[in-house]
Amino acid sequence: MTEHGGETNATAKATTALRDMVMRRRLMPGQQLRQDQLAEQLNLSRSPVREALRILETEGLVRYVVNQGYFVAEFNAAELQQIYLMRRLLEAELLRTARRPADDDLAALRAHNAAVTAGGEAGSITEMLVANRRFHFALLGLSPLLLVRREVVRLWHLSEAYRAGYLWIPETRDRIVAEHLAMVDALADYDLGRLVDIAEQHRNSAERTVLGLFADTVGDSPARR
Repeated sequence: MTEHGGETNATAKATTALRDMVMRRRLMPGQQLRQDQLAEQLNLSRSPVREALRILETEGLVRYVVNQGYFVAEFNAAELQQIYLMRRLLEAELLRTARRPADDDLAALRAHNAAVTAGGEAGSITEMLVANRRFHFALLGLSPLLLVRREVVRLWHLSEAYRAGYLWIPETRDRIVAEHLAMVDALADYDLGRLVDIAEQHRNSAERTVLGLFADTVGDSPARR
């Protein structure tokens, strides 16, 4: 392996690890990211960690403050609403262009949804977040619109940390699982109009809950200035 190749792999490793830490709320919105501590934690040098932070900054997942460093991005209510607005428009188009599912596609979606239930029963928000993300990405992955899908993934990453809180609510978990099943049924019938409508209701419910939990709670930290 060349030295350049090693650096590239290390940067990719750091980027993936830091992105995952943000989405799993091991790094919280507004938290300052100290490169030396992260490098030690990831068993890497500071160089790939620094490059990873730059990559995550372009994705909007972290923010750089002059003379202070990097912080996990945080959003106020208006910004979260804009993220949901973009998701609403893009995801609807992805679902409208979904191909007819194979039996394996439907089985995978049901398995991901069962994992959401299992995560809730185990009291693991992390497991629920991962399973929920896999369900939606598998569903949206049925569309051939690759660039649109890539942007939706970025928007999910931006707001993932804010969705974790509402998964603690038992009735919310039950609703999520039920609506997922309704989406799978619509897809099995290849009724894309019904699928879009159910997904819209599903997303709107999530948005209302997330905004109710997190609106105007982020304050005026350095990451927002």
